[in-house]
Amino acid sequence: MQKQFIPAIIGISITIPLFQITPTRAVQSGQVSNIAQGVVVFIKTQSGHGSGAIVKQVGDTYTVLTSAHVVDDAKSLALEIVTPDRESYDIDTDDIKIAPNNLDLATVTFRSDKKYPVVKLGDSNNVAKGQTVFTAGFLGKTLHFHPGKVVAISRKPQDSGYGLVVGNADILPGMSGGGLFNEAGMLVGINGKTIGSIDNYPSINGRTNKAKPVSGLAIPINTFTQVASQLRVELDNKATIPISSAPTADDFFVTAQNKSQKGNYRGAIADYDRTLALNPNFGEVYFRRGLARNVLRDWRGANADYSSAIVFKPDHAEAYTNRGLIRNILKDWKNAKSDFDLSIIFNPRASFAYVGRGIARCELKDYRGGIGDYDRAIALNPNYAETYTSRGLAYYSIGNKQSALNDYLTAAEIYRKQGKNREYLEAVRRVRDL
Repeated sequence: MQKQFIPAIIGISITIPLFQITPTRAVQSGQVSNIAQGVVVFIKTQSGHGSGAIVKQVGDTYTVLTSAHVVDDAKSLALEIVTPDRESYDIDTDDIKIAPNNLDLATVTFRSDKKYPVVKLGDSNNVAKGQTVFTAGFLGKTLHFHPGKVVAISRKPQDSGYGLVVGNADILPGMSGGGLFNEAGMLVGINGKTIGSIDNYPSINGRTNKAKPVSGLAIPINTFTQVASQLRVELDNKATIPISSAPTADDFFVTAQNKSQKGNYRGAIADYDRTLALNPNFGEVYFRRGLARNVLRDWRGANADYSSAIVFKPDHAEAYTNRGLIRNILKDWKNAKSDFDLSIIFNPRASFAYVGRGIARCELKDYRGGIGDYDRAIALNPNYAETYTSRGLAYYSIGNKQSALNDYLTAAEIYRKQGKNREYLEAVRRVRDL
C-alpha cells in the first residue's frame, strides 16, 4: 500500500500551497482542514509516496510521524520530504526510526531554519464510537480530506497497532501514513489500511468486482506516545492505554477487520460471530460479514446479512445494492430490482445500483429500461467495461446490432487498457459473433 496525510496552518500563512486540496462538505471541517494543511508533509520515495504529520520541533529539527511501511524501504532507497511551502529535504537513513514490536509507525526527522506548525496530539482514550473524525492524505499530489465516523476502537493490542476502525472515511490507496483528526483539529490516529477495496461486489456471472473502500484502519495516537521515546521523540505528556481484561465486541470487530484486510475472510467471519455474540445490536457487523461472505461466494449467507444490516439501518444504500446484486445471481429479478430502486433513492450516484437494476430489468424483458440504467451507470463511471458489455447485450436483444457492436468494441478497448486479457478476448469474441 502507499501513503497519506494532511497539513495545518495555525498562525502561519502559506501563500503558495504545494498541493490542490479536495474540498469538504462539512462546514465544521473547514478549520480542521486548515490545521491539517499546515502539519502534513509529502513523503516521496523511489517506490511510491506517502505523508506524515509534524509532531515535534526542537530548534531547527522537525520530527514527522508516519507509517512504517511508507519508509521501511528507505534504508536502501532515497527518501525526500516536501513541506507545504514547496521546500524539499533529502533524508538520511539515520533520520528514519522504525517503531518496535511490529507497530506500523515510524518517525523521520529533517532540519530547516524555516518555521513550520506542529500538530497537537489528542488523547485517543477519549475517542468514542460514533464520533466524527477526519481523515487526510495524499492521492497523488492532491491532498484529500474527508469526514468519517468511528465504528469501533479496541483497547487491546492489535495487529501492527491498528486498533481503530473508521467508516466511510475515504482512506484510499496512496493515503497510508495520513492523519486522523478529531473535531478540535488534534491528531488522534495514523491511518494506514483500507477495508473494502478487497471486499468485492458480485456481478451477474458470479465473478467479483472491486468496490470502493467502506472503512479504514488507524493506529490510535496513544500507541505512538507509548513508544515515542524509543523513536527518540520526547513528549511532555504520555497518555496511558487502558486495556480491558475481558475482550469486548469492539475488540473482536477490529480483529475481524484486520483479518479481512489480509484476506483471511473465514477468520474474519468467525470474529464477526464473536462480536455479535457480545453485542447482537452492533448493526454494522452484519454488513461487514456480508462483504466477507461475498468473497467466499456464500450468496445466501451474504443475502441474509445484508437483510439484517438493513433492519438496523433502513437507508443503507450499499446494503441494498449488494443484496440486489446477490439476488441477481440467485435469479430473484423482481426483488433485486426493488433493492436497486431503494439503493438509488438513498444514493442516486450509486453506479453499481444502476448496473444491477439494468441487469434485472433486462432479465424481466424490459430492455429499454435496462439500457436507460446502463446509460446512467456509464455517465457515473465511464471506465467500467462490464456496463458496456451488458448494454451491448441489451441492444442486441432489441435488434440494434450496430449499437451492440459499438459497446462491445468499447468494452474490449477498456479491458485491453486495464490488462484484463480474459475479458478482452471475450469482448472480441462477441464482436466477431456479430
